[in-house]
Amino acid sequence: MKKPVWANKSNGQLCVTIPKDSGIKEGDIVNIVKEKVNTIVYSVVTADLFHYGHLRLLQTANKLGDLHICGVLTNDAVSAYKFEPIADLKEREAIVSSLNCVDMVMTQDNLDPTENLKKIHNQFKNAKIVLVFGSNWKKVPGSSFIKKIGGKIVQPEFYEKLSTEKIFKKISKQYGEKGN
Repeated sequence: MKKPVWANKSNGQLCVTIPKDSGIKEGDIVNIVKEKVNTIVYSVVTADLFHYGHLRLLQTANKLGDLHICGVLTNDAVSAYKFEPIADLKEREAIVSSLNCVDMVMTQDNLDPTENLKKIHNQFKNAKIVLVFGSNWKKVPGSSFIKKIGGKIVQPEFYEKLSTEKIFKKISKQYGEKGN
């Protein structure tokens, strides 16, 4: 399990947050080993009505580097380019942060991840950054910054069978036919 270290603002100590369902419990002894991060992968999701297509993208992204950071779009960011999400940001972040293929979650305030990418680049100056968006994106937001810093863009194949839009259509059709 890879977890970022953070500074406790009240006492300055370095901390690691371990998820409740990790199997680690109070009193256990854990080994903390510092890893050198050479490649950081950044993916972006809405993660509303989380489905297999989301999971495939995140699992693919995770295999591309040492640290996988996933930006979860705020409600306003999602609403600016498609429908208003059903689940709120905290619920969607909770789902994504519980996945073992995601090491860290960042809130993303708009569709363009450049601000988050700049923060990551400043924190990990010597690491290569890989930006992951599905192949259904013709113009990848954040691509100009990634090219500027010598990073890489990877676009895994979009999973056609499932998308949030297809799920909405199928539910609408099925409930519309039954009159509910």
